[in-house]
Amino acid sequence: MTKMPRMHIAGAVFYVTSRGDNNENIFKDETDYSAYLELLNKYKEQYGFKLFSFCLMPNHLHLLLELKENLTVSQITHDLHSNYTKYFNSKYARKGHLFQERYKMVIAEKETQLLWLAAYIHLNPYASGLVNKIGEYRYSSYLYYVKGCTTDQEPRTTVGIKMEEEVKEMRSRLSELGIADYASYLEKIPRAQMEALGKDLGKKLILGSADFMAQVEKFIEQAEQAAANSSGGAKAIFSGRHKFLHTSLAVVVILALFNLYLFASSLVLKRNFQKQLTLKNSELTARLQEERKEVVKDLEEKHAADMVSYQAMAKRMELEKQKAAELEQEVQKLKEQAPKAKTVKGAQK
Repeated sequence: MTKMPRMHIAGAVFYVTSRGDNNENIFKDETDYSAYLELLNKYKEQYGFKLFSFCLMPNHLHLLLELKENLTVSQITHDLHSNYTKYFNSKYARKGHLFQERYKMVIAEKETQLLWLAAYIHLNPYASGLVNKIGEYRYSSYLYYVKGCTTDQEPRTTVGIKMEEEVKEMRSRLSELGIADYASYLEKIPRAQMEALGKDLGKKLILGSADFMAQVEKFIEQAEQAAANSSGGAKAIFSGRHKFLHTSLAVVVILALFNLYLFASSLVLKRNFQKQLTLKNSELTARLQEERKEVVKDLEEKHAADMVSYQAMAKRMELEKQKAAELEQEVQKLKEQAPKAKTVKGAQK
């Protein structure tokens, strides 16, 4: 068994981790962490699974879940990660996958592995060197276990995740083991022990007692057999409809060819129309240019005739002025001669 099938197994917890595609960061600022946690809480309430622990790292994340019947990890991660990807791509103007194609999932026995897996998740930022102290990391469920779910000191990014039931159950288990201080409990866990658990999570698909592992393997074999039988039935149905499918395929091909012919015809018509339109535009342009030349020529001829008329009129006016001046001179002479004539007549008397 090389790959864990996507199924629900009662009486187990599911350790889930998912990385960014090409190991790229999936969280860039505080609002990204907040957006993911809001979606996580939304689907937690919608599907009704338990969330015992979580930790959001810059390029990957960890979840520790317990599922109810008829619910799978695949259902949760599909809705959660597809919607977060839409948010992330929209915010950063990117396209394509954000997470690696398939998440990593390990089925663990709740009775023996719950506390260890929660501790491993909470210690991850410290073990990775992101913080100097366990409680300094802001994007995990660690503070729920040391400060409670409603404290004002809680980071804003984790407010809204409803984990009261899970925290109560975990604290009860810790109390049974005589552990009152979760922070001190984590600090005392040997680092080598957590490193060994990390290696197991990277290599194994099932963690727990021998009885639990045998139970899970049997359940998986039955599920795989049921899937194979279902596939065989589907093949029989397909064989019975073989001719029908061939006929349908032929019809689809014919319709596709007909549509292709219509498309090609429409392209030819469009090209011819554009050609005719270009030709008409050229003819109209040439006609307009000829008409423009005729109008300009007519205006120039009229202008020349007007200039000739203007010059003739100017000459006539000049002649009239000369005649008026001559007439005025004659009148002036007559005026000058009139007194002299009167004087001669008086003398004669």
